[in-house]
Order: sequence, then structure tokens, then C-alpha cells
Amino acid sequence: MGVDPNKIEIVKSCLQASFNDVNLDTASLRFVFNDGTQSSELIFNRAFIDDIREDHLKAHMVKDIVPTLKANPGKRISVSVDGMGIGPRD
Repeated sequence: MGVDPNKIEIVKSCLQASFNDVNLDTASLRFVFNDGTQSSELIFNRAFIDDIREDHLKAHMVKDIVPTLKANPGKRISVSVDGMGIGPRD
């Protein structure tokens, strides 16, 4: 069974509000985008995206994830049920 398309759209719209060229690899739940100078990645753990309610996902994107992405341009942010991890892009 695939990821809820509404959740994908929530993440995509939140990213598009702040970044350019938002692309998604649905198999890995990996979003790639840029801030005009650097490309960054946002990767979701499948358990996290399956378990979170849509309203909580949007709030988490706006309050926590997007600000973390803006503060760490060019990095990879991984989101799981255990929290967020920040690392270099491969």
C-alpha cells in the first residue's frame, strides 16, 4: 500500500512555499529542492509518515521541519518517529 497522497501533497505544498524545484522520489519518500543556491533533501521514515495525522503533519512541517531546513541549507534532513537527523547530502 502506498503513502497517503494527501500527506505527500501537504509536504510538497509546504516545501514549495519556501523552496524552488521541489521533486519527490515516492519510493524512498525523498524530497529534493533548492533555496536558490544549494540543493537539500528531506527524507521521511515510512512509519512516521504513515502514523502522523494530516493536521499534525502540516503543523510539524510549518513549525519544525521547514525552519530546520532553512537553517541547514545543502544538508539532508531525515524525519522519523525518533525525531529529526541532520547530515550531509550523499
